[in-house]
Amino acid sequence: MANELDLKSELKKGVDLLKTLRDEVKVKLHLAGMDAKDQWAKLEPELSKVERAADQATESSKKLLDETLKRLKAIRDSLR
Repeated sequence: MANELDLKSELKKGVDLLKTLRDEVKVKLHLAGMDAKDQWAKLEPELSKVERAADQATESSKKLLDETLKRLKAIRDSLR
C-alpha cells in the first residue's frame, strides 16, 4: 500500500512537472520554427495519454512519464 502511495506521489510530481514544461513549451512555440512545431504536434497527443496512465499508478505509467518528459525537455531545450 505504501509503495503504491509512493508511486502515485512520484507520478503526481512528474505530471505536475509535465504540465509546467508543457506551458513553457507552448509559450516558446509561439516564436519557434516549423521543425519545433512538427515535434510538438507529434508529442502533444502523448501528454494526455501520460496523464491518464499516471492515474493508474503502474510501473509502465512511470516509464511512459519518464520518456515523455525526456522528449518534452528535448523540445524545450531546442527552443533556447
